Amino acid sequence: MSDDHLSGCHCCEGQQPRPAIYNDPGLPALAWRLDTQPGFYQRMLARLPLWRDPEAGAGAPRPLAHLATREPVDATVALVDAAACAADVLSFYQERIANEGFLRTATERRSVLELARAVGYELRPGVAAGVHLVFTVEDAPGAPGLCTIAAGSPIQSVPPQGKLPQVFETSAELLARAEWNALRPRLTRPADMALLNVSGGARRLVLLLPQGSLPAGTAGLHQGLASGSLYRLDPGLPVDPSVDALEVGRIYLGANANRIQAGELLLFVGKNGANLLHLVLRAREVEEEKTLERVRIDLDPLPDPVAPAAPPMLQWAIPVMYAISGPYAQAQVQSVPFTSGSISTTFSGKAWQEGELQAMIAIQGWSGTQLVQAITASAQPATKPVAPEAGAFSFGARLGFFGHNAPQWNSLPASNTKGGATYYPANWDSTNPSIWTDSQSGAITPQHTYLERPVPALAAGSWMVFDSPGVKASTYLLYDSRECARADYGLSGRAMALRMAGSDGKPLSAPPSEAFKFRDTTAHVASQRQPLVDLPIDAPVAAGSQRLELSTMVLGLTPGKLLAFVGARSDIPGVDAAEIAVLDDVVHANGRSTLVLRGKSGLQFSYQREGLRIHANVVAATHGEGVQEVLGNGDASQPFQQFTLRRPPTTHLSAASSSGAQSTLALRVNGLLWSERPSLYGAGPNEHVFATRIDNDARMTLLFGDGRQGARLPTGQMNVRARYRTGLGADGEVAAASLTMPRAMPLGLRGVNNPLPAGGAQDPEKLADARRNAPLTLLAFERVVSLRDYQDYARAFPGIGKARADLVSVDASTRVLLSVTGATGGTADAQVLDNLRLAITDQSDPAQAFTLQAAALRYFRCQASVVVDGRYQATAVLADCLARLLEAYGFDARELAQPVTAAALLTLLQQVSGVVAVDLSVLQPYGQGASPDAVQEVLPALGARWVAGAMQPAELLLINPAAVQLLEAMP
Repeated sequence: MSDDHLSGCHCCEGQQPRPAIYNDPGLPALAWRLDTQPGFYQRMLARLPLWRDPEAGAGAPRPLAHLATREPVDATVALVDAAACAADVLSFYQERIANEGFLRTATERRSVLELARAVGYELRPGVAAGVHLVFTVEDAPGAPGLCTIAAGSPIQSVPPQGKLPQVFETSAELLARAEWNALRPRLTRPADMALLNVSGGARRLVLLLPQGSLPAGTAGLHQGLASGSLYRLDPGLPVDPSVDALEVGRIYLGANANRIQAGELLLFVGKNGANLLHLVLRAREVEEEKTLERVRIDLDPLPDPVAPAAPPMLQWAIPVMYAISGPYAQAQVQSVPFTSGSISTTFSGKAWQEGELQAMIAIQGWSGTQLVQAITASAQPATKPVAPEAGAFSFGARLGFFGHNAPQWNSLPASNTKGGATYYPANWDSTNPSIWTDSQSGAITPQHTYLERPVPALAAGSWMVFDSPGVKASTYLLYDSRECARADYGLSGRAMALRMAGSDGKPLSAPPSEAFKFRDTTAHVASQRQPLVDLPIDAPVAAGSQRLELSTMVLGLTPGKLLAFVGARSDIPGVDAAEIAVLDDVVHANGRSTLVLRGKSGLQFSYQREGLRIHANVVAATHGEGVQEVLGNGDASQPFQQFTLRRPPTTHLSAASSSGAQSTLALRVNGLLWSERPSLYGAGPNEHVFATRIDNDARMTLLFGDGRQGARLPTGQMNVRARYRTGLGADGEVAAASLTMPRAMPLGLRGVNNPLPAGGAQDPEKLADARRNAPLTLLAFERVVSLRDYQDYARAFPGIGKARADLVSVDASTRVLLSVTGATGGTADAQVLDNLRLAITDQSDPAQAFTLQAAALRYFRCQASVVVDGRYQATAVLADCLARLLEAYGFDARELAQPVTAAALLTLLQQVSGVVAVDLSVLQPYGQGASPDAVQEVLPALGARWVAGAMQPAELLLINPAAVQLLEAMP
């Protein structure tokens, strides 16, 4: 039968040859199928009449040429149909295999893992979270006061609802002490106050400070004053040759001053040698601080009827005092007895660094505890009595002078005021006699004046203040007081006769010259000396502080020790903060210790001084629970012996290495520690090494050598043992104050806590990340040179989610600014940043300066009205729109310095099924108030730059889930 005989059936029409398989570059998936079942079926049916027996040659007959039926029930057609189905399945898997053979198109993690291994890259196993733990030691009487926290001590978290508890282990041994539980900053300073004569004869109440304590130009500050010009309220305090003085308007008295009320007068008497200086002030506001057993009094000056109005008293914050910074004392080799005299000579007025002081204690064989007690006691203010004429005084009685309540002179009977035998010929209402005379302006002798009534306990030597609206208040010293009967001003009754004394304590020979009038003068008598208590230091512990003076002296704190600062922020009321700092040095002086922090940036936050606690029993800890496991028997006859760990996933910790992570696995064979290597390639035949492989289920397999590439395992019974930790990833990022359950309670331990949340974790590498990071070893060759190298290296580093490198011009030089985010979103962990910085420094050009900073997170808000197709449920459509927005503008989908445009947002919403139209009404950065024209066509996200003398990192612009509003609009 000829081929022309088949042309009448038209069975081959339309069967064009299959084109060659071709895929454009950059596609997310490969098209690799030869055909599908219908195509295979049609082609095979078309080829049936043309089939010849291949062994018969080209001229062989076509046995199926007469098969005209195409009914599916025919056995031959059915067989063709089945073969087409088989071909369809085979071509499908052929396409899948082809896709799994390329890094870009593979969908199985195992495929990506094997492809990455082909270029020497292992999928990142993830890293465990890190945290700092604060331990509290029992300080009750009789407790040891010491507690050793062993390295690897497990601490378990208290999980929130729906979460599992996580176990952390300490990274180093910690010797915790009770006195380190909660150190406090210095809260008070001595009330070394004095009176100062200023220009024009005015007097000021001042606080004495070490010279240079405050910057020049501070309001009310007098710098470089000689001690001879000051009249001190407590002459017993030590005097510096030159001091600064700050005008003050507030004092703190002891709890016994709670009877003082606002409006009362207070007398301040300063002494300089034999000379005294007085100042009278009025209490404007009085507040009793019962818990601190003190009274705070704000003062106002008295109006001077002659001189100009006095300026208001300054309200100020007590300045911070620091221990001197040098020169420092040196340890003495010769024997020094442990006596009060030698301790005073050795430590008074001297500053000691912690190392030198510890050397001194060791050389002399002293007890550190007893030394602190002795120094603290010697640093207390002297208890010797102060001269009674100096200090701050309140008054127990306030009253008028005899005759102030006399009737008007004109109201007296004429027999008393007129005629030859008058008692009161002079009109006291017109002459207005002074308190130093009687009603007829005659001098009072031998007394100087009379009070209107007797005053009990009016002691000789006490102070008195006479005050009148028309005369400046004056201070007098009482020489003598007597209760007596008095008749004058048409009155008679008991009165109190007063005699004044001069500064020498002797009675005045004549009445004072001040013209106090008898009716309007008030006498403040029965003075009571009020001790000045230490002044509170109101200034907060400022952000950026590198030195902090403690309230006590604390020994044993060594450089490099971790400190946890926990307290209320001073710049944001009601908000607490915590941070970790590293101690650089400790200086001891004047019975107190000053902490010097490492680094130039100092503290990150500003804290309220009174509520700040500094915890020194701090140790780093990482997520993961320790496991001791016997892997099995070594067999020297077996090459490349393998063992699989039973407790996946194996914990990896962040490290300053090219891989960015280090395993916690420690393997011992017959008690000998073997080393882990990325590969056995190149290992010597006697090297005790092994390689690890992590499969798709996070199980770790240990691979040993064959005697050529790495040593074989020696034969033994249960001689292969491993210690490792299990647990890693985002589950370990527990909240602050959740790690409170130690698995074991050592003697003396009271509790444990984490002031900061755990951070720096990363789950095992995802497929999308692996596709991007796997070529890193080929692109960078383990060196960081170009901007792209900085960016790629940081992106592949465990614990880092996003990275962007920018070249910034700084003072005519270029600097690389690398901005990064954490792997789980938000700010990267500080330890991860340190490790990344060290790793880049080790593999980059040292001549190229670079800065590593956490990226700035920015948010935007949007509001839109959506017209929904009537065939759809509006709530479901709006929910779908919201989900699309949160996904497209969430952390995983965004890149650093990627802007947001209104066009892209509208396009995204228009693609949602059921959406007919969208009207965007608000699109603006979050925090900017809405306005009638609130749609910004482009919301920029800036890259790294140099602004106002500081490096600014790149921005990551995200949508704020709480600031998205989608409304249904009517069509």
